[in-house]
Amino acid sequence: MAFLGEITLTRRRFDASTLVAGRAVPGASADSTFLGSLQPFRGRDRQVLPEGVRAYDGRKVYCPIGTLRTANQHDGTPADQVLFGAIALTVVHVDDDHRLIPHDRVYLVRVQERQ
Repeated sequence: MAFLGEITLTRRRFDASTLVAGRAVPGASADSTFLGSLQPFRGRDRQVLPEGVRAYDGRKVYCPIGTLRTANQHDGTPADQVLFGAIALTVVHVDDDHRLIPHDRVYLVRVQERQ
């Protein structure tokens, strides 16, 4: 399925963290490409975001179902990241309730640099 304004984006998927000597060690990551339509946020888009990230720079991407995933606190799996040029965006919400055209609308926020 093709989306309007479709471009090639990079997905960075992380393995779950492991504990080594009582400290969490981030899992390995793997990059792959996918086709999607990256769009700016509109006013109402921020309402689906968790309270603490509404002020962050955000985008949404329309892509095939199952392409991107959010964090899973039960098994410790981190959220996917979408790389767009030099910008890294983290998946915070996946909306897959679209009956007419099967696709995911994925909400992303810019990765905050560590200080």
